[in-house]
Amino acid sequence: MNSFQKCISFFIIFLYSFSVGFASTWEVITRSDAFIFFANQYREKVPESFQYIDLKYQNIAKDSELEDALQILIYLDLIQNSSSDISPRAPISIYSFEKLAEKIIKIVVTKTPEGVDKKTLLTTKEDLKNIQKILGARTDDSEKKTITISSWISPNTNVFWKKWAILEDVYKTLTKDYYNRAEITTDELIQWAISGLTDSAGDKYTTYFPPIESEEFLEGLEGEYEGIWAYVDMPSPGNFLIVSPIVGSPAEEAWLKGWDVVTHVDENEITKDTSIKEAISWIKGPAGTYVTLTIIREGNNNPLEIKVKRAKIILKDVEYKKLDRSTFYIQIKNFGDKVDGDFKGALETLKEDRQVRKVIFDLRNNPGGYLWKVSTMLSYFVPKWEPTAIVSTGENDINYKSLGFDLIDFSEYELVFLENGGSASASEIMIGTVKDYYPEATIVGEKSFWKGSVQTLKTYYDGSTLKYTSAKWYTGKNRNGIDGIGVIPDIEIPFDDERWKKYKKDNQLEKALDL
Repeated sequence: MNSFQKCISFFIIFLYSFSVGFASTWEVITRSDAFIFFANQYREKVPESFQYIDLKYQNIAKDSELEDALQILIYLDLIQNSSSDISPRAPISIYSFEKLAEKIIKIVVTKTPEGVDKKTLLTTKEDLKNIQKILGARTDDSEKKTITISSWISPNTNVFWKKWAILEDVYKTLTKDYYNRAEITTDELIQWAISGLTDSAGDKYTTYFPPIESEEFLEGLEGEYEGIWAYVDMPSPGNFLIVSPIVGSPAEEAWLKGWDVVTHVDENEITKDTSIKEAISWIKGPAGTYVTLTIIREGNNNPLEIKVKRAKIILKDVEYKKLDRSTFYIQIKNFGDKVDGDFKGALETLKEDRQVRKVIFDLRNNPGGYLWKVSTMLSYFVPKWEPTAIVSTGENDINYKSLGFDLIDFSEYELVFLENGGSASASEIMIGTVKDYYPEATIVGEKSFWKGSVQTLKTYYDGSTLKYTSAKWYTGKNRNGIDGIGVIPDIEIPFDDERWKKYKKDNQLEKALDL
């Protein structure tokens, strides 16, 4: 409870005391006193310029406290500047005070029958009637019952209002007194102020897109990844990121990797003014043509230029085969619309082969997808009704539960998972949850992408968009966090690019086979 709410709490206590016989210790409050009291709660919020407001009210003494108070409330648009007579010296009834509190302050603090002060939102007339009943006043103004207020009630000193006043004054100073004020616009100042709020959250997935960038960002979400076939993201303006190359794509063959930051597409530089749609349009092109990406790769300070040949490819969510007499290989490329059906087909083939003892699940460069699809697939691993994934909003948990499919008993197999920096989101949930329930399973490769958060979009009247992190994902059984952590492999082994280029040998897969 802030200081102003405490003031109101004590005020109601004293008001209640007055109504049962302690009026002699207090002065009767007038309408003028009420306006001054309300204005004092906001006084530190407003700049001195409020004094230039020309009041239309009648019977207001010049340079009085009441004139000052009314100017503050009008400046904040809490009351209207009208030509009415407010009768400043007239005593104010409980009902009138409550109505002003409802209008100006939006909250009241009521005294409950148990004698405990309780803050409530004044939202209905019924609330007001209950308050009047508690205070011993009628809901109409026919029976005047004056109220009292102590002289020691101090103005609100809430830190928020102090900082808000600074923000407001900086804005007004820049638009009125700044030397180059003609070169800036109100819209620009506000957009940058909002961007500053999201940047200060310290979350790369929480960002604000002004109207034009917002439109292009939302269009970019529709999945226009043709050309080099890589999943991309722009967590914040100008930060154009390769999430992962699609398995078997030109991007993968050219050695693009998850977390590669693209700075240039051919001769086009990506800046904060470049939209995701524009960057994608530079990459797209006819099959057989080339595009050169300049990237910054984690752990390498020198920019790399990677030339990629555009192509058209047919994607499958799941591919599987037998690698040797006792090893079955299932590659999950993406958690799309058909992935659970394709995965079931792979497991049916696996079940028919009595010789298989080891199953290798390859989720390298799998960027994720639908969480409910992952939950369905985990139902083959997790006992019925046990959690497969948890989505937490910070206040509430949403538990995804296993459907308990009994097609196959994975406890009869040696389980190995392959992952790398392109294994993100839903991929990390799958690997992490299976590891929860099958601790003996082995994870081979490199640390995953470590994105375990859910983003929500809010679009405003001007077309701008706020993208913010609204929830985080956790593994089903042990509730292991993923966001900012990732899934750490049991056997960490970087992919040997040169070995693959020269001999087409996959050293990570070879390690999984040797276990």
